[in-house]
Amino acid sequence: MNRRALVTGASGFIAPHLVRRLLADGWEVALVARSTSRVPEDLLPRTALLHADAGAAAFTDAVQAFAPGTCFHLATHFVGVHDLADIHPLIAANLTLGTLLAEALSAQRGATFVNVGTIWQHHESRRYGPTSLYAATKQAFADVLQFYAECTPLRVVTLELSDTYGPDDRRTKLLQLLVRAHRTAELLSLSPGEQWIDLTHVADVVSALLRAPDLAGPDAPAYSVSGTALPLREFVALVGDLLGAAVPVQWGARPYRPREMMVPWRYSPPLPDWRPSVDLREGLAAVLAQMA
Repeated sequence: MNRRALVTGASGFIAPHLVRRLLADGWEVALVARSTSRVPEDLLPRTALLHADAGAAAFTDAVQAFAPGTCFHLATHFVGVHDLADIHPLIAANLTLGTLLAEALSAQRGATFVNVGTIWQHHESRRYGPTSLYAATKQAFADVLQFYAECTPLRVVTLELSDTYGPDDRRTKLLQLLVRAHRTAELLSLSPGEQWIDLTHVADVVSALLRAPDLAGPDAPAYSVSGTALPLREFVALVGDLLGAAVPVQWGARPYRPREMMVPWRYSPPLPDWRPSVDLREGLAAVLAQMA
């Protein structure tokens, strides 16, 4: 088995956790990042680094020279509601980079491409119903990968994630906003709060990613990865309970976003032989302790 892994999104949240696990398991790892990206310092001495902005030809040569057995494509550009300035970054990160990778790897027999999609491609559990331009670009890339899976030797699988959480998360997500509101006692403006969220701990996401290569194939299957789904109001109450006091929230101060998830959505089948192991309350407690 080729135990060389190429991992994109090295400056993001999930990828560093995956890379540390791969290194601990004895894999040789190359990271893909822009030359301006901040890659965790503990990873740099133990990995190769390929610059995604080196130019198409140079980047392709670098990928083929490393010759990974598996590519974990975690790089993404996310915006819930886009404006004009977001269009180019969305296309570049969510379509162009992945297509360059697939093209480079398609010449290598036996390579596997693990793609990461999103539940937001399936509004109201439909086969395709994008909730945002971000979700539309993720679906567009899944369609690109279908070509490479059917017409080249590249084996493909996609995992569709919902929301994720865990230690060392530098993103400004709802959890971080709730903690800030708790510390400052300033009211946090939220929607009416009847929508649902689905949270998966990053350790469970990593175990799902490691399960995925065995399921890749010429049909480019897609599987859902779901943690714990609950209404937003229940999540906010849980965070307040763990913090020791209710978070100051003004419900209904903001409108719902277009195509909000008012009931849990499912379209793709669940990832076989995988289930989350981190309890939401215990996982949140550990994260909040780190943030204290």
